[in-house]
Formats: sequence, structure tokens, C-alpha cells
Amino acid sequence: MASDLPSSVDVLVVGGGPAGLSAATWLGRYQRSTVVVDAGQQRNLPAESAHGLLGRDPTTPDGLLAEARAGLEQYPQVMLHHGTTTALRRDEGGRFHATVDGAEISAERVVLATGVRDRVPEIAGFADHYGIDVHHCPACDGYTARNQLVIVLGSGEHVPAYAAELLDWADSVRIVTGAVEPAFDEEQRAVLADHGAEVVDGVPEALIGDPGALTGVQLADGELVEGDKVFFSYAHHPTNDLARQLGCELDHEGRIAVDGFQLTSVDGVYAAGDITAGLQLVPIAIGQGTAAGVACATSLRGRPAAGAAPAPAPPTRWFTVR
Repeated sequence: MASDLPSSVDVLVVGGGPAGLSAATWLGRYQRSTVVVDAGQQRNLPAESAHGLLGRDPTTPDGLLAEARAGLEQYPQVMLHHGTTTALRRDEGGRFHATVDGAEISAERVVLATGVRDRVPEIAGFADHYGIDVHHCPACDGYTARNQLVIVLGSGEHVPAYAAELLDWADSVRIVTGAVEPAFDEEQRAVLADHGAEVVDGVPEALIGDPGALTGVQLADGELVEGDKVFFSYAHHPTNDLARQLGCELDHEGRIAVDGFQLTSVDGVYAAGDITAGLQLVPIAIGQGTAAGVACATSLRGRPAAGAAPAPAPPTRWFTVR
């Protein structure tokens, strides 16, 4: 409940995915009072498995989050709140004020780990197959498509390169453009043909086969495009509304610009995970969250901790990060 929230903390972390929970873990280890606000919209929740995490490959997205949340229980300074942050501003003194489920909370520092939202195909059967034999990330799930027939849904200018990436694993790739008229120019089609990737101009209507036993994609004209796996790429929308409210610098795709310590262009605001530029993988999000949490905590060195925490160490000029 919002009424349980403290009115003041050292750090507000917005986003309870791998990046946000990693930041909160390290803020807890530095004994900084922290509230994590989690809206429960993690991008990979539909997936059966999360891959490539050292020591736990594979694991499940739910299992990974459950372990991380359980780990936070050892840090009494960290609170996990299931809710939504709708407004965030910085006052003239440099302190941040957030609206969380209608309640107001202030913080010395902010970590944004709000991720991105994917535009998904509007075809019959999608919800049943998503995360099983329909995926959005080649790096994450391409290995599961090795030696199989892969169908790619999408027609943006980035799609030929996206489809070609899947040839690292797939036996063959066929692109269904979602358009009746030809998509891609002749040069793009020639490059795809050189790599053995076929382009099918048609509107996907339904996924055929049971989840885990996909046989293909049926088009609106009745044609069946055979395939074992489907990958899609239409659009990815960074969840950057709070970053915009604060005036953080964004790149041309709307992702938050950060430095090597995950610090944004706004002093006191850090960002980690898919909301920043670069590879969008769970292990990288965890690492960025760690960097953000440590840098955020050390930037507060010498300042009294909010809430019940031991007195902080004195400031160390050579080690303090903004």
C-alpha cells in the first residue's frame, strides 16, 4: 500500500527487473535506505527461460526475480513496493520528489530501470506461443532455434539485419513483411537472397500448431508459411517518461544516455538496463544495475543516511563519484 511508503529515503529505484533489483541489492549492502517501485511489467516475463546467466543457465524469469527479491530481505534498509511512479521532479536544492500511487516520496538519488516495451504482433495464438516458440530477441533465444526453420515478422528497415542475425543458428529464415505490396528495396532483397533468406509479402493472421509444436504462420490469403520458430521485430518503446520529466539526455531512439558509472546527464540520477543504449541482455542489465547501485551509494558517502542505518563513513575525495 502507498500508505506504507516512507516519506523520505536515500535512493528511489524505479523498476524492479534485473537492473533495478541489482542496484537495490548493492544499495542495501552500502546500508542506504532504498525504495524499489516495481510496476511488474518486466519485458521477459512471458519467456519460458532466461539464458546465459553465469551459474544459472537456464533459469526462469519468474525464478530469477523471486530469488533477487528474497535476497533483498537480508537488507532491512531496502523496501520493495509494487506500484507505479507517475511523476518525478528535482527541486532547486537537488532533492528528488516522486509520486508513487498517489503518495509523495523524496530521495537524494534516483535510479531509473524502467526498461522498454515491445510492440507485439496482432495475430491469433500469439499469447499462447509467446516465450515458447515465439520470441523477440535473437541473442537471447537464437540458440533455441538452431537448425530450425525460422519465420521473422516485421518490415522496418532494420529487419533485414535482424533476420540475418538469426542465420547464426537457424537452418533457414523467411521474413513475413505484414504487407501486400513488396517491402524492402532491391538491394536489401538481393543481400537477403545471397544469405538464403526469403521474403514473403503477406499479412500474418494466425500461428498454426500447439505451443511448443509450431508448424507455421497462416497469412490472410490462406497461405501457410512453414516454420518451427517465430521471431518478431516491429518497434521497441523506451519507458522514458520519468527521464523526460527530469530532463535527462536521450539518444535518437529515446534511450537514456549514461556515463561509465551509469550516471545520466542529470546529477543524482542513474539509469541501468534496457532503458540505456547497448545490448539488451539480462546479464548486462544485472551488471549495469550493480554499477549504478555502487556509484549511487558512494556518491552519498559522508551524508547521513535516511532511516535506521549506521552513521556513514566520512567523505573520501579520491573515491567519491558524483
